[in-house]
Amino acid sequence: MANSKELIEQVMELHKKQTEEMKALEEQHEEMKALKVEKYDEVAVELHNMYDSYIKAGFTKEQAWKLTEIVFTNSTKKGIF
Repeated sequence: MANSKELIEQVMELHKKQTEEMKALEEQHEEMKALKVEKYDEVAVELHNMYDSYIKAGFTKEQAWKLTEIVFTNSTKKGIF
């Protein structure tokens, strides 16, 4: 009977540790998602600033958009190697 009680306690402790680890991993995952969203927000702001700069430089809205699109496309292309 004592062995059964010890075994139950060990299983309960293991379950508790696994639950804590899962919560920690879930928190890490949420933090990583938040950082990724923040990164995208920064890129969007930079693209908007680039677009505004082209307009201030005298380009039409259409030209500014196309230039911004070209710069973005070229910056996201993977090289040959």
